[in-house]
Formats: sequence, C-alpha cells, structure tokens
Amino acid sequence: MKSLLASAVVLLLGGPAFAQAPPAPPPPPPPPGAPADVPTMAGGRFVTGQAPVVGGNAAGARERALDDAIKQAVNQTLATLVDAQTRAAQAKTLKAIEAKARSFVPRYRTLEEGEANGVYTIRLEAEVDETALRRRIERGTTTAPPPTTAPAKAGAPGMLVAAGDKGEGTAAFVSSLVTALSSANVRARAGGPGETTAAAAAQAASRASLEQAALVTAEVMPEGIVRGTGRVAVACRANVRLLAAPAGSTVAERAATARVFVDADKASDGPGQCHAQLGADLAGRLAAVSPTGSVAATGDLRAVTIDADVIEPAAIPDLVKSLRGVGAVSAAELTRVSAGRAEIRVRTRAAPAAIAAALSRAAGTMITLSDVQISGDTIRTKARLRTAAAAPAGGSNP
Repeated sequence: MKSLLASAVVLLLGGPAFAQAPPAPPPPPPPPGAPADVPTMAGGRFVTGQAPVVGGNAAGARERALDDAIKQAVNQTLATLVDAQTRAAQAKTLKAIEAKARSFVPRYRTLEEGEANGVYTIRLEAEVDETALRRRIERGTTTAPPPTTAPAKAGAPGMLVAAGDKGEGTAAFVSSLVTALSSANVRARAGGPGETTAAAAAQAASRASLEQAALVTAEVMPEGIVRGTGRVAVACRANVRLLAAPAGSTVAERAATARVFVDADKASDGPGQCHAQLGADLAGRLAAVSPTGSVAATGDLRAVTIDADVIEPAAIPDLVKSLRGVGAVSAAELTRVSAGRAEIRVRTRAAPAAIAAALSRAAGTMITLSDVQISGDTIRTKARLRTAAAAPAGGSNP
C-alpha cells in the first residue's frame, strides 16, 4: 500500500513538469544576405568587388565594384577550365575575355552592398556561362590559317612596283605596297634591282604582261616620344608615279603620308606598321586608275576633268587644294602632269558649270584662274601664281 501511494505521488509531481516542457527550438536562420553553402545558380560564384568612391560619386563606384566582382567570377571559372600552360599561351585571348566579362555572366544576385570608409563594396552570386567561355577559348587556341591573297578579278590591271631610289625606306615600302595592291585585286609584283628608272620599269612590266608600272620613293620619319604616353610617333610618306607599259608615259601621280604610334619598347615595329597603313591608302587610289589614266566614278558621282594650262609647277598643289575645298567635290586627284599642263580628275554630283564657278571663288590666295571654258565634262583654265601674274611686263612700271 505504501509503495502504491509513493508511485502516485511521483506521478502527480512529475506529470505537470512533463506536460509543460517546451519543444526544442529550431536552428537559427542564416543572417540576412548570407549565401548558402551551395550556389543557387548553375555555375554560380560568390565574389566581392570593391571600388573607391571618388568625388562623392557612389553610383560610379558601385558600377566599378560590380565590374570588379564580375571579372573575379569569370577569372575563377577560367582557373578551373584552363591550365597554367594554356593561360600563358593564350594571354591575349584571356585578356579579351576579361574585357568583356559581363557578356559571360547572364545573371547575378546581389547579396549585400554598401559604402564604408570611402569604399563601395558589393557581394554577388554570379552565374558564369561556362559553355560560352569554352567556345571562346577554343576559338583563341585554334591556329589561324595563313593569310591568303585575294585572287585578282578577271581583267584587272597588273602593276609592277619598282623602287625609284636605293633608300632603305623605299625598298621596305615596295613590299608593303605589293601586298596591299594584291589585297585590292590588282595583279602586282616587285621590280628587280635594275628596274629603277621609268623606262626600265615600264619595259619590265610589259615583259611580265602587266599594264602598268609604279615607280616609288618613300622615307620614314621618326618623330620621337609622345610626352606622357610612353609611346613614340613614326611618320612615313611616299610618292608614286604610275606609268603606262611599255611606253613609260606618266598616267598618274600619287603622294600620301601616314603616322602611327607604338609603345616605346617596340619602336622598331613603327616603320613596318606605318608602311602597311600607307600602302593600304595608296593601293586603293592606284587601283582606281586605269592604264589610260582615267579614274572610275563611284555610285552616282560623275567624273569631271580639269585641264589646266600651268607654267609654274608650284601652282599645281594650290589648284588641287582649291578643288578639294569646293563643297560639291567628293575627291580630286592629279592624274597627269606634262610640260605646261596638269590634268586633275574630280568626282562630283554637280554640273561642270557649277564646279567652274565654285572653283573661281575657292581659288587659293596663291593662284589666279583665267580663261575658264567648259566642254562637256572637261573644264579648261589657266592657273598662274599670283606673284607671277602680278609681275609687270618688261620689268618696269608704266
């Protein structure tokens, strides 16, 4: 009986305590903004970007911090896709990828961001498109095929390019011009060492079944370092006299200047880059001249010829400059120079009469124009230097 009573007392005392015991509390939730251990996005990367706040521009700092974070995400993925040897060999490709990092991150989630102590910080979970990265890397590692020369169009003129002097700059430019002409669908080859005169070059072109010869002179002009840039400027210029083969008569003359800027530690590359740029410029202008010296009009432009009676050679550049200053003229090229005459071909949408009137107004301060006559698409005129035109006859004043 005593044992039964004791058991009842224990039950009465322990029952309420058991009934009132609260359930075990759940684990605390992660702090707001904290990432889970596993990314919620395919290819997700947790990254933090930072950028200083300059001039109170927090919005600009945020964009730079965002760029920094996205680049980190892409670089993290690259580290898993590319081994160290490939990274070293494809440094240029990887640099191009980093420059366009946002294009490889289709979406991202901002976990936290804010400004503290003049620095803007942003933490992201960024999704990186690994497939697109692999494809871009594969394109960079594929060996590019050697450049091929475009085949010349049927009926395209052929041209022999000969050095007009024995200068080092001329010899180097001949090669660049031949390459550029070939790219412009002109059959071209370099002349030999004995083909440095107009007659010899024209004859050599004829023997090679080429319709023209180009007699070239060129020089390179180093201009020195550009202050504050760590780069050097290199200029080059060339003159080309286009000859008909086999006669050797001049059908056109072209001159051009180019300038390039290269890193100071690669200054030796400057002349080659300058020649390539100069060659491309002149090749297009030479390819437009037929063996007879005519210049093909483009689009709905008409070709108008200026046939100028010129005594002083110094008047020719000012005449060409005056023509180029006419608003209706799209291009003006000196196509022929002979004793006392110069022929300039212009491309324009205006009628010859309108060009003649505009030219008289646009004539430079160095020349005067007189006896302007129009015959079809040809404008004939006399061009004189003002100093020569103002000289009194017989050397005395009336």
